[in-house]
Amino acid sequence: MKQATQAQALSANPTPLIGAALIYIILLWPMVAVVTRLERHFSKGRR
Repeated sequence: MKQATQAQALSANPTPLIGAALIYIILLWPMVAVVTRLERHFSKGRR
């Protein structure tokens, strides 16, 4: 994100910042899904 912010500041173009945000979301979303599944799996075992 920092590099995208610097690139945006140099070129006055928001595309690098938007691209970095999209990559971040693409990487984060599957991780959130995996953690949610793990939490559900382990919470079923404790009941």
